[in-house]
Parts: sequence; C-alpha cells; structure tokens
Amino acid sequence: MAKSARPSPSLIPAILALIILVVLGYVLFADLQPSRTEHTVTPPIEIEEPELEVITEGTLPEIDQEQIAQQEAETFVENLAPSPAENETVTITEQQGEFVRHDGIIAIPKLEHRDTTVGDLLQDKTITADTPLTLNYIETEESETTLRELDRNIEDKTQRIILKQADGSRREAPLGDLLTDKSLDQDAPVTVITEKKQTRQITAGELAESQLDPSQEVIATINRGVEELSVKDIVQSGELPDNALFYLHRVTEEDRQGLWGIIQSGLIQRFRQGLSLEGIAPNKDIVRVTIPADADEPLPTGLSSFLGKILNQKVESSYIYNFSTHTMGHDPNLIHPGQQLILIHFSPEELKRIYLFFAEQRNEQAQSFAIQP
Repeated sequence: MAKSARPSPSLIPAILALIILVVLGYVLFADLQPSRTEHTVTPPIEIEEPELEVITEGTLPEIDQEQIAQQEAETFVENLAPSPAENETVTITEQQGEFVRHDGIIAIPKLEHRDTTVGDLLQDKTITADTPLTLNYIETEESETTLRELDRNIEDKTQRIILKQADGSRREAPLGDLLTDKSLDQDAPVTVITEKKQTRQITAGELAESQLDPSQEVIATINRGVEELSVKDIVQSGELPDNALFYLHRVTEEDRQGLWGIIQSGLIQRFRQGLSLEGIAPNKDIVRVTIPADADEPLPTGLSSFLGKILNQKVESSYIYNFSTHTMGHDPNLIHPGQQLILIHFSPEELKRIYLFFAEQRNEQAQSFAIQP
C-alpha cells in the first residue's frame, strides 16, 4: 500500500506572529519617548547647588544648665515674699512658717489655748457669741456586741478594745488578750466604747446651740483677734537692707527639736513646695529643689555639711519675739509655745546659694541616670 505524501508546513502563522511582535515593540517604544517640549532660554539659567551645613556633635547648641539654675534661684528668692509694691500683709499661722521682707507687715492671730469643758467655755464672759473657736476633743460611742463577734470582724488581734464594766469603769486590753481570758464568756454581751478624735471650727454662739454635752472635755483654741506688726519694729535694726528676708515661725507644741529643727524643717518645706512661676525653663511650671531630710548631718569625714553650717549660724543669730509680752530675746533654749515668734534673717544671696547647692545635686543625680552612647 503506497504511503501518502506529508503536507508542507504553512508560513502564515509565523508571519502573523512576527507582525504582532513588531506592533507591540512599536507601541512600547513610543511610550518610552519623552513627550516634553524643549525651549532654548537666553541667557541660560544657572542652577546653584545649595551648600549643606554638616552638623557634628560638637556644633549642637547646648543648654546652659548653670545659667538656667542661676535664673531659677534668682526668681525663686525674689518671689519668696511679697514685694513692697504688693502691699500684702502676711498672716503667720501655727501651721506653716512664711518668708517676709524686712519692710513687710505681718498679722499674728491672738490665739489662746485652754484645756477646759464645753460648759466652762460657755460661762466665760470674755468670749462673745462671734468669737471663733477651734475645739479638739474625743467623742465616745457605746455599742453592744460579744467577744466572738469582735473576733470575727477584727483581723488585727493586737487592736486595743475598751470594755465598759458593770460598775461603770473601763477595761482596755488587746483583743487577743480578751479572747484568751478564761474569765470572760465569748458569747456574753459586752459594751464596747469607741473613741473618735474630732476637730470643729465653731463660734461661741454656735457652740451654745450645739448638742455637745456641757461636761465634754475639750482642748479649745480661742481666737481673740489679729495683731498687725512691722518686721522692722520687731527686729529694731536699721542696718539691714529692705530686701533682707526673714523666715517667721510661730512656736507650737510640735517644736520639740528647738530652733535647729524649726529652721531645718522650714527650709525643707518651703524649697520643696516651690513657687509657680512662668518663663523659667521649658516644660517647667514650678521652681523648686528638694533638700534631703539628712542634709544637715555631718559628712563622713566628720566635718559639718553645707546645710549644717548654715543652721548652726542661724541658731546663734536668731530673733525670738514674745508677742504676748512684746519683748525680744535671743536665747535659743527658751522658746514657749503659743507665745513666741521665731525670726531668722537671710540675705537674698544666702538663699540663692542654698537653692543652687541643692539644684546642682539634683542635676548630678539626673546625669548619673543618663544613658551613655
């Protein structure tokens, strides 16, 4: 059987493929050509390359911490006390001491402290209906319960419990001791006396209308008015400039550490409390420094510390004014609560040095925590 002849391949598909490739190549080439129109400008424009300034670590602007601290210290001291232009009278209370200028005026409330009863206060003819009083007393409440109930409700077994005895007397002991006392029935009813400290600001007229028992014992502070005094008149020294500052503190029963403790705590409190001032440093609204509580302790070498030297000097040069007898004293060992005003003289330069000394310590502590590159 004869084989059929193999048909010859057609060239048409190849030609079509070639045409397609040519068309695609033209289209792609045409898209890549720039479509802009070029113009010749006479004279030609010269483009100047800008000079770039290379900033290195050494050329970075540095914040002058010392200058900021100096400004802080100066502004802080200037605003510690009212200026003469403000014509402000500074009230010296028993709660906090104040800085006052040499030419300043102070107001001292005339306070009388008395251990008495409500009934005796109401019978005092020297106290008018509008006389302000501050009463501190212990209010007692009685409640019925059992030792077992107390054991269930009180976790701290060392808490002292006051029981009212059958004869009206009191027995006070830790709860644990009462629970182990075999003579006491834990399920028997007992009367527990609870004591609460109370403080009330009240006038004598309001006290008369109150429900307080006339036999209630109180520690009364009687405000008998305000006395205004000039610091210059108290100190009686014409040698001090008017920008001299005095730290004034009213002696109270809490001043058990004497003049040294009064001056130390006054400086710590006032410098830590600070002042709200604007425009001193970025992101800083209050200007203050912290004086550590042990800053007056001797150095490891045995020498006096910076603050210790200042305190020792101020104790020796302090003014002690008795506003009850209107007499001046200088004996640091004779201070009487409720009668005396302590006046400690500081020059503005001294206060600035104190601020800068502890501001420098603050900066050194901050640098010790910085991350080194």
